[in-house]
Amino acid sequence: MSFSLAQILDWTGGRVANAAVPGEVRVERPSQLVGSTATDVAFFFSRDFEAELPGARPGILVTGEDFVKPLEKAGLPWWKSTVVVACSDPYRAMGILTEKFAGSQLTVAHLPEGRRSGQAKAPAFAGKISKSADIHPSAVIGHEVSIGAGVVIEQGAKIGDRTVLYPGVFVGPNVVMGDDCVIFPNVVLYEQVQLGKRVRIHAGAVLGADGFGYAPTKDGEKPTGHQKIYHFGRVVVGDDVEIGALTAIDRGTFGDTVLERNAKVDNLCQLGHNTRLEEGAVVCGGNSLAGGSSVGRYALVLGICGLANRVHVGDGARVAAMTLVSKDVPPGTTVSGNPMREHKETLRAHAALNRLASHKRKE
Repeated sequence: MSFSLAQILDWTGGRVANAAVPGEVRVERPSQLVGSTATDVAFFFSRDFEAELPGARPGILVTGEDFVKPLEKAGLPWWKSTVVVACSDPYRAMGILTEKFAGSQLTVAHLPEGRRSGQAKAPAFAGKISKSADIHPSAVIGHEVSIGAGVVIEQGAKIGDRTVLYPGVFVGPNVVMGDDCVIFPNVVLYEQVQLGKRVRIHAGAVLGADGFGYAPTKDGEKPTGHQKIYHFGRVVVGDDVEIGALTAIDRGTFGDTVLERNAKVDNLCQLGHNTRLEEGAVVCGGNSLAGGSSVGRYALVLGICGLANRVHVGDGARVAAMTLVSKDVPPGTTVSGNPMREHKETLRAHAALNRLASHKRKE
């Protein structure tokens, strides 16, 4: 698969920012900057990658308007041989173009037909069901569903059209799954889990396990054990949600654990019972959300954070990595640290500690 410069300009809404390059320019794959060649398209959207520019030789470089003049002044050897495409949002452009290229690798992308590139065809495995799959007679299987080896689908389950179940997936009783979902190997969906359309769940994730709830039992004041609290809620997932590998999302105690449309969850996350991710919320790797906590619309929780029971991260807020969220985060704010503070206050506190430590060393 290859794409022309005209297609790249159309999809990114960009313009050619340097001198025109003679001849037809076509690119065959997206690439990192270092080691890129004339048949690659590469991206420069952050100064964090500035040191990689001298080692780049892409056919097309997609960048932001703000970077054009600095790149030209830098005198890089590829300025006159690479087509530099400037656009308003090069990071989003990278997402758009990677989707176009992914259309030729449907074993990875599994793009619905309306989002495939013109050269991409339906995958060869579409509609095939492995002979080793164990499907209950009452399960409803949609059109062109692909079911891999060793998949188990229990009674009352409903699988939407064109959905792909990789080998080893377990679909519990009365699970409902929308169209165009992709469930990667060894995912476990407990009973009554509900998935919307175009949901992607990566390998080893578990949805619908019991929440972690135990009431202590005592003989007088002496602890004797733990009375398990059973959970009767569901996990309900909206359209266009993606869930990372080895993530665990517990069912609600009585109500539901909910991930609204367009929410994104990274690998190795724990979402406790009755948690809620509102539309577009992003939860990065290694996060742990205690029962009843919630993340607002298009808020961002960076890696290895902990959210205490029933706290709420407001709409559009940002939680820095390794923050302990012990109280509600107001909408639109940025917080960090342990104890959690507004990010500017955390920086001032660290500066004060550094000054104190420096003073002690001088004594």
